[in-house]
Amino acid sequence: MYRIGELATLMNVSKRKIDYYTQIGLLHPARTDSNYRLYGEECVQTLELVEHYKNLNMPLEEIKTSIELINCDQLIDNQKLEKHCEQIGTILQHLKEEINVMEPMLQKLDNNQKEMLLTKLSTQSQTLALTLLQLMG
Repeated sequence: MYRIGELATLMNVSKRKIDYYTQIGLLHPARTDSNYRLYGEECVQTLELVEHYKNLNMPLEEIKTSIELINCDQLIDNQKLEKHCEQIGTILQHLKEEINVMEPMLQKLDNNQKEMLLTKLSTQSQTLALTLLQLMG
């Protein structure tokens, strides 16, 4: 369990951001007898998801909905699921647009530059980049 300052340091975010996420119901800390908030591993995972979705330029309200769907233990409402699928479709459309912008740049890379690019990417990103390079010839 982490106190707010420890969590902020661990996740490289501000305490103010953690406070805000707690206020809007994204984070659910436990409370001590002296009313201190303690954030567990589930809060760390939620913060990682929030940052991931923010990097995809998702609005915070959509992020909250997505995280609620992920954490839902009950049968998921069809409307919420449809909305989540629409959000994924929007993200995929943005990625397609980014690929179209990047395609001319990637075609100009020589083999050494392509190798260097791949070493700086995560395994999933490497797979995606290799697939894109193969698709582009």
